[in-house]
Amino acid sequence: MKKFPFHLLIPLALLLLAAGLYIHYYVTFVHTPPALSDKEKRMVDTLFTTTKAQCVGRYVFEVPTSFENTLTDRARINEVSISSKRLYRPAFVQRIRLREEALQNGHTVRAVDQPFLKQVYRVSENAVIFDRNQNESVGGVFRILEGHLYVDGVAFILTQEILDYSDPRFAKERAFYLRDEAGRPAWMANNKPQKLAELQDLMSRLSGRKDDEIPTQPGTCISQGFIRDGSAKSKEDISFIYPHNPVFSFTVWSNNHLKESTNMLERSGEIQSYISSINGRTLRKGKTQIAGFDTSEWLITAPPEKSSDNSPGQSQLLFSAVANEKTADFRHPNLDLTLSNEILPTGSGSLSTYSDSELVEIWDRITGSFRLRNNAF
Repeated sequence: MKKFPFHLLIPLALLLLAAGLYIHYYVTFVHTPPALSDKEKRMVDTLFTTTKAQCVGRYVFEVPTSFENTLTDRARINEVSISSKRLYRPAFVQRIRLREEALQNGHTVRAVDQPFLKQVYRVSENAVIFDRNQNESVGGVFRILEGHLYVDGVAFILTQEILDYSDPRFAKERAFYLRDEAGRPAWMANNKPQKLAELQDLMSRLSGRKDDEIPTQPGTCISQGFIRDGSAKSKEDISFIYPHNPVFSFTVWSNNHLKESTNMLERSGEIQSYISSINGRTLRKGKTQIAGFDTSEWLITAPPEKSSDNSPGQSQLLFSAVANEKTADFRHPNLDLTLSNEILPTGSGSLSTYSDSELVEIWDRITGSFRLRNNAF
């Protein structure tokens, strides 16, 4: 009779122990909330009694009419940052006058960096570009092109950094910048002409729009604005945020050029470790479809964070979904969606206003409405 290979038990036991530890730390236990009760369904239906269309980047979706985007300065096209504000034209005219006066009176630490305001380009009666120093201490070769545009009742501010060593006062700095070992071509010592042309082109394609207005031309939506496509494919980075005070906020981020090496589900280990550290619960996790794209989704809730004074806090909420995380490009913009209460003021409210079932339903109704805008490209 053959002897039982007892020497194999120890490696087998170690293997089973390792597998058990892996399961303990990395397998997610899902706490699926129950179906909506009639009362809960009525509450969600009331929130969605009337909805409105929204356009962010190349995407369109629906939110309750009570939702208003409050993030009006988080649009970046290539290297140009854009903010927007609806104004009456006299207020815009006053804004430009006061801004020009302030820049003309700007001071610098070094006399060589004066004047603070280098040049003014009056593009039209509704558009002006200021070439100015970054601030009082940064050298005068590192500057900002600051464009102001008024169109369709919306005032836009566009800013872009430039580098300009063309002034003879900076001849030594220019020579050092273009030294042989740096390997820089001469044109790099002054990118202002190129950047100025890019800024003027962008301003010529920018128009104002109403909050729920959905454009029909190829281009991208920013807060209260629309940028028609030009001859080149732009890098776009645009965010909106909808606070539903005092309970949560819904955030939309669209970016068409940043790519991750892994998607959210492929980072399960580190995410699950974080969930465990906050005693969180996973309500749902897995692959889904949003706007026709493969999407990673993870819905998490957790007890209130412990405070130093032991005052009652609010439960933590973090619902996330990301599409095109590894494949983002011009026609497949990354779409990052979040339902959270992390950025709301302390003591602003409690998630007890909504049950887990209601929060998941609200999330599903909004995320399920996302689609690429017709004629977006």
